[in-house]
Amino acid sequence: MLEEGKLTDSASRILALAIKRKVIILGKNLRSTQNLEDKIDLLSRQVSALSALCLVSVSVGGDGLLSKAGIVSGLFTEENEGDF
Repeated sequence: MLEEGKLTDSASRILALAIKRKVIILGKNLRSTQNLEDKIDLLSRQVSALSALCLVSVSVGGDGLLSKAGIVSGLFTEENEGDF
């Protein structure tokens, strides 16, 4: 049964796979970029995505401690709103 505001295990796993893909893509872009400022920006975005992945892992199983809105809202900032 899906409770309002809670992630189901399968939805959490799907979200985790999408975020993992984003972390990997950002890492590849980071390694191929030569400009130091761009590297720092990509690294910051990768850390944010990795943090979101950690939050998703906390919500899987048990009581699903985190809401969908809480996890997903942490993924977006003004600079990279269109990336996800």
